[in-house]
Amino acid sequence: MATQDHPDDTRRALTAGIAHDVPRNRPQPNGNAAMNHDLAPDGTEKHSAKIGIAVIAALLANVMVAVVKFVVFMVTHSASMLSESVHSLADSGNELTLIIGNKLSHRPPSRKHPLGWSRARYLASFIVAVSLFAIGGVYSASESIAKIREVVSGGPQAHAVDAHNMAIVLVVTVICAAIEGWSLHNGIKEAKERFEETHDPGPFSLIKFWKGTKSSDLAVVLAEDTLAVIGLAFAFLGSLLAILTGDEIWDAIGGTSIGVLLIVGALLLGAQVSSLLIGEGASDHTYRVITQVLAENPDVERVLADPAAMHLSEKRILVLLKVQFRNETELDDAAAINRLEEQLRAAIPYYTLDIVVEPDTYDPVKAAKVEDWVD
Repeated sequence: MATQDHPDDTRRALTAGIAHDVPRNRPQPNGNAAMNHDLAPDGTEKHSAKIGIAVIAALLANVMVAVVKFVVFMVTHSASMLSESVHSLADSGNELTLIIGNKLSHRPPSRKHPLGWSRARYLASFIVAVSLFAIGGVYSASESIAKIREVVSGGPQAHAVDAHNMAIVLVVTVICAAIEGWSLHNGIKEAKERFEETHDPGPFSLIKFWKGTKSSDLAVVLAEDTLAVIGLAFAFLGSLLAILTGDEIWDAIGGTSIGVLLIVGALLLGAQVSSLLIGEGASDHTYRVITQVLAENPDVERVLADPAAMHLSEKRILVLLKVQFRNETELDDAAAINRLEEQLRAAIPYYTLDIVVEPDTYDPVKAAKVEDWVD
């Protein structure tokens, strides 16, 4: 007589079969480490750069400059020196934030963060932009505006200038400008190296690098150092005019100008970094290389949708492809995908590529914008 299996017995048998099929000692991959041979065994980028020399140079420069400026402010009570002191102090904290963001970006992937923590650098850079706006810009401008009101409402005596103190400010601004210039020089040098490393065509220019860079930490350093040099020029000019005219109002105007400069710079930096944080695509040059590889690949019959390539970090790109392979009934899709991935990585060796290829067939009704590749 036939007997009916109890549902619990069936469930236990299935569970036992599944457990038997999966070796208990097999190491489980972290996140997507197993799908990308460009990644280290723990799922982090093999050639992920450590924090650049530009960030370290900027940190050292800002700490030294901040100490000097605060001492000079205590002696001279210069509004420009107060603004510059707060600026350098904020920049020092910003560099530390970038270093922490770089440290977090090397965390391996997990179930919760399957693509790792690469974008932590972008988050740290956005925090820096907010800090530069709130601390460096708004605070400096508000303090200097308060100084202007104090001078204007205090009568002729309040306008009197201590020429000796202003002369000290002039000397200090020149020294600090030399230190900040050294830091800016290191930043430009590193920007040129990274520009050449990613094989972007054409001659290097700072504006071109700024518009196209995916290195948020270096973009922050360049912005900070540039603002620092310009701010010191404002401080020098304000102090010089105060000495020449004998009116301290010019020193206060110089401090206000620095605050406004930092606010404008922070807004521009915030716009740049927020684009990276949201998810910015690869450069036109990288897209052209991907397109060329697809066109020359003998296995690819048709590209069914525009390739998508988004930066997860400065040197890591997620590439999404939807293609139709030739003779799909006979061709081994797995082998074709592997060949395509190898060609892409060989053509773009300076990036870590996370490649996802979806084989499909052409459907004129459902197709997105279609590009045909015909031999």
